[in-house]
Amino acid sequence: MFDELKPITTLAEVKAFASYLFFDLSTAFHPDDDLAEYVHVSKDAPAFSKIQAERLNQRMEECHHVCNKEGADIYDVMNVATPYLEALASGMDEKQAKNAVYFASDSV
Repeated sequence: MFDELKPITTLAEVKAFASYLFFDLSTAFHPDDDLAEYVHVSKDAPAFSKIQAERLNQRMEECHHVCNKEGADIYDVMNVATPYLEALASGMDEKQAKNAVYFASDSV
């Protein structure tokens, strides 16, 4: 699982963070948003605690920095939803689609 405490330093880690936000935290995120403003609609409550939102926002800042340094488009690198939905549209079930798109890590 993605480690929220570990700084993001590579494009692969940016992709892993995007997968973590989308799949593990069930967040339809945008790289420019303040995650402290996200709410659980059904609970009418913040999606993340103040501490977790600060941590996630720090990771997102690192994503922006890495993408800028590498000359990569953050919106393309972090785009998890489109390929996931395309996989579902191609006939994959949810588990297959997630496995096809989910990027866990660049280690090993």
